[in-house]
Amino acid sequence: MTACALLSAACGPPLPPSRLIVSTRILGVKMEVTEPLPLGAPEDTDALGVRCQALPFEKVQLTPLIVNEEDQQSPAIIDPLWIACELPPGQGLFGCTQAALPTSLGELPECPQLTLFDLDPELLASGELPEFPSPCLIPDDGVADGLQDFIVPLSQNVLIGGSVEIVMFGHGPDGPSSSECANTLLSGETELDNLCIQAVQRLTVGPLEALLELAGGFGLELPAELPTPEEIPDGDRNPRIESFAIELEHEDGSTEVLGELASGDAIAAREGDIIKITTEAPERYLQEYLVPINGGRDGYETRLEDYSGRWFITWGQLLSGGSNDPVSKNEWTLLKSADDEDALPTNDRATLYYVVRDNRQGVDWWTMHVDVTPAP
Repeated sequence: MTACALLSAACGPPLPPSRLIVSTRILGVKMEVTEPLPLGAPEDTDALGVRCQALPFEKVQLTPLIVNEEDQQSPAIIDPLWIACELPPGQGLFGCTQAALPTSLGELPECPQLTLFDLDPELLASGELPEFPSPCLIPDDGVADGLQDFIVPLSQNVLIGGSVEIVMFGHGPDGPSSSECANTLLSGETELDNLCIQAVQRLTVGPLEALLELAGGFGLELPAELPTPEEIPDGDRNPRIESFAIELEHEDGSTEVLGELASGDAIAAREGDIIKITTEAPERYLQEYLVPINGGRDGYETRLEDYSGRWFITWGQLLSGGSNDPVSKNEWTLLKSADDEDALPTNDRATLYYVVRDNRQGVDWWTMHVDVTPAP
C-alpha cells in the first residue's frame, strides 16, 4: 500500500475507495516455507497447505501481490528491498525497526543467512546462540523476480517466543527508488512520496513446542520439559481458496452459469451485466491455536481461526468490499461507478482480486478478469 494509506498523511485530494485500484499497490504478502527442516515425518503439503509459520533454519519465500489499474504485475516491477528485525514477545509490529530510527540503509548490516550446517558446535556447547543483528538488510537471493528468500534465524529471542518483523520497500512508476523510499522512513520521516510502496508483516517462529524440540536436540538448556511428538501442534498455515464460481445476470434478466474459474482466468461480458460470485476457503483449513491469558500466568485459551476477506476491482461497482465467511458471495456490476474516470475499463478489461486472511499470518488470493463489450 502507499505511504498515504499507511500513515494517513495529508496527501492532497481525497483518496478513492480502498477497493478501487487506480495505481500500483500491494494487496498482501504471502509467506511460505519452501525448505522445511527434516524433523519427524515429511509434511503432506498437498493436504495441509504450505506453512507460513517457520522454524529456525527453514527457508521462507516472501511473495508480494502487486497490482495496478490494469492487471496483476510481477513483483519485480516495484524493485523491492527487504529488512528483517527481531520482535521480542509482546512487541507491536514495526516496533523493532522504529526503535532503531534514525538510521539508513548504509548503516544496516546484512542479515546472516545461516543454515543448520553453519552452526558452531563449540558455541552451542557453551549454551550460547548466534546473534541476529536487528534491523538488517535481507540479502538479494539472486533471482530477479521480485520474490525474496529468507532463512529464519536461531537466536535467544526466537526461542522464547519472539518473531521476525519483515519490512518491504518498493516504488511505483516514475517514483523515487526503493532505496530512497526506505531511507526516507529510516531517517525518521513520517511522510513518504505517494509513489513509495511499503508493507510490514510479522513472520512467526514456531510453534513453541517444535522450538523446544529443536533446542533440545542441540543440547540447549530448556525452560520447560521437552514435548512429546503428540504435543507438537501444526504450524500456522496459509488458508486456501478452493473454488471460485461465476454466474452472469444480463440486463434483460436472463442468467448464464459459467461455473468454476481458475485463478487468473478471463471471461467475456457486456457492459451492464452483473457477475455473481461464490467463492470458498473451506472451514476445515481453519486451525486451533493457543492464546496466553495474562501473559501465560493464568494458562492458555484455545481459539479457532476465522476468515477476513477483502475484494478489489480496477473498474465497476461492487456490492460489498469485505466478507468473513468460509463461503463468500459478492456481486460485481459492470457499470462505471462514481469513482471511475472512464465509461469502460482500460483496454476494455477489468480485473477483480479477492484476498482472504485468517486472523494470524495466513493469506491467499484469487484473480479474475472480464473483457467488457460496450452496451449496444
